[in-house]
Amino acid sequence: MRRGLIGGGVLALLWFVCGWLPHLLYSLGGSMATLSQLVPSPMMRGVFGSPVLWAAIVQVLMAVVLVGGFATLATWFAAGSATGLGTRRVVFGTSWLAAILTAFAVGAVLDLGDFFSWVGTFGVRGAIGTMGAAPLTAWWAVLLGWIPALVLVLVPRSSEADAVPSRPSAGRVPPAVRAVAVVAAVALIALPFAALAGDAATQAQLRDEQATAQQQADPDGAAAPDPSASGDPVPTAAPSEGESVEGACTSENTTILAPAPDGATGHRGQALSLVNVSEEACVVDGYPDVAYGDQNGHVLDVTVEHGRSFMAEDPGPSSITLQPGEAASAVIGWDANSVHGQLAARSLWLAARPGEERLSWDVSLDIISGSTVHVTAWHPQVLPAG
Repeated sequence: MRRGLIGGGVLALLWFVCGWLPHLLYSLGGSMATLSQLVPSPMMRGVFGSPVLWAAIVQVLMAVVLVGGFATLATWFAAGSATGLGTRRVVFGTSWLAAILTAFAVGAVLDLGDFFSWVGTFGVRGAIGTMGAAPLTAWWAVLLGWIPALVLVLVPRSSEADAVPSRPSAGRVPPAVRAVAVVAAVALIALPFAALAGDAATQAQLRDEQATAQQQADPDGAAAPDPSASGDPVPTAAPSEGESVEGACTSENTTILAPAPDGATGHRGQALSLVNVSEEACVVDGYPDVAYGDQNGHVLDVTVEHGRSFMAEDPGPSSITLQPGEAASAVIGWDANSVHGQLAARSLWLAARPGEERLSWDVSLDIISGSTVHVTAWHPQVLPAG
């Protein structure tokens, strides 16, 4: 039994080396991916792509079946050969057969699990189409099963007790062989259930990821948010442009209204209102401070130019005194853009003038990276009554 367990350990080691090596080579891409096709692999499903916990459980069960199954069968066959001409060649051949049968058993139970899992959905013919692990694992053992068989033959016996016994009669199976056989059988029965549970967990994970992607997807087709994207956050204030006048309109005594934009023949215009919410008059002179953030929370590369646009004329900068409750108006204009797959304006940042603290809004505008917007100067506005 000791030599059988050693041979089974070699069989399991070969199984995982041949299973993981092609996977790792393929992940490297290029010529390594081509090289991966030359390595025979017994792993068809139930491991790669599954959540880590289920992948570990499946591989542990495979290892138990391979070690225990090979040790049990090799010991049994070797005991039978002892009644005849129990040469090393016979032991080698029967041990090779034990490796093939053990590998086949792993593939067979995986196929049976798939069949019964899918027969209700695809019918018998469709469920049969999901199978294929058994011939793969058996052929792999035909190619490499001689290695653990050779190891079993070459490992010296540690004592007379390790000598090949005669075939045990019914009810006289040595306790060690019986224990290993029971453990291997239990692992073999549990293996397809663990593999199917891993597949189910994988599908649930994919559904969750798809649902998350759909929730994050931009309704206008812009690029989805990318948490790993590089960029700078939108500054909460732009650099100041000169000294502010006495009694200037600031972020503390005014607020800005930015309703949804209007559109006309491929052009867009968004009217802004700067309202004095204090109890004293304030003075505004010049152009509003405008910036945009993209879907990743980074400042969008947009050129802001002062002047007219298709949607509004620019009256030019002038000093405007706003009494409490009065407002000044300005207009942002731009040409419509296709946002499909693009970084686009998903936040609007405004201030009465550069240097003041910006207010921000969540928006969905067809302004993309590289766009140019035109903003007019503040000019007097009469708010509608009520």
